Amino acid sequence: MKRKVLIGIVILVIVAIIVGIIAIRNNNSKENTKEENVTIKVNEVTRSVFYAPQYVAISNGYFRDYGIDIDLTTGQRSRCSNDISIIRRM
Repeated sequence: MKRKVLIGIVILVIVAIIVGIIAIRNNNSKENTKEENVTIKVNEVTRSVFYAPQYVAISNGYFRDYGIDIDLTTGQRSRCSNDISIIRRM
């Protein structure tokens, strides 16, 4: 009986140590990922209602939540009607 209680206590201590180590590692990794946001320049050919989800995501800060800053500009019309946007990472 005493042996079972001792084994149970040892298992609980080991589990507590493992959970503590995992919690500390997760906390440290969150602190290390707080870097500056990446800026992406998006040059649109034209403003259109079809890009509404993109505009909503930019204005509500959904990209910023993931560490992305969007620099949205509207350029001149292109010779090719297939050009939707040019994305360049800075």
